[in-house]
Amino acid sequence: MSRKRKACRPRTVITDPLSLLRPADPERRGKVLLQFYTALEAMARGEHPGEEEWRSLSDCVNTVETLALTLGKLDPAEVMPTVNAAIAGMVGAANRFKAGQGMRLDGPGLEALRDVVDIYRQALDGLTEREMAMAQAETQRRVNALMRARKPNHQVISL
Repeated sequence: MSRKRKACRPRTVITDPLSLLRPADPERRGKVLLQFYTALEAMARGEHPGEEEWRSLSDCVNTVETLALTLGKLDPAEVMPTVNAAIAGMVGAANRFKAGQGMRLDGPGLEALRDVVDIYRQALDGLTEREMAMAQAETQRRVNALMRARKPNHQVISL
């Protein structure tokens, strides 16, 4: 009896080894940051923010958390109080949204989210494109694992 073959997965071939050391393309960094700042502005001004803005900001918060806790690229003692305050602000906004009110942040939550976006900007400036891609991939794995293990009263930053 023969075993079934696994699907072939092509390996990534690096044609330019220096690409591992380069920072992200400035245009791409600008697009990512513009998306975060636009979402933050919509949440602050209350211009009918919705799930897209929520997802954008939760991606930012979760990636900074991954950079600090999982990958060790940021100092957790310095970063995590800000990340936890941002998470608390987003949970409050989600609870208001689920209660039929607008998805708006309170003052401390808004300030914490601004700080997290600034930390993300600093990480983009200081880390390579590959390191940021690894952080985003690890973040996605963590969020997927949380969503699979989600319990009825367990909060995950995702709408």
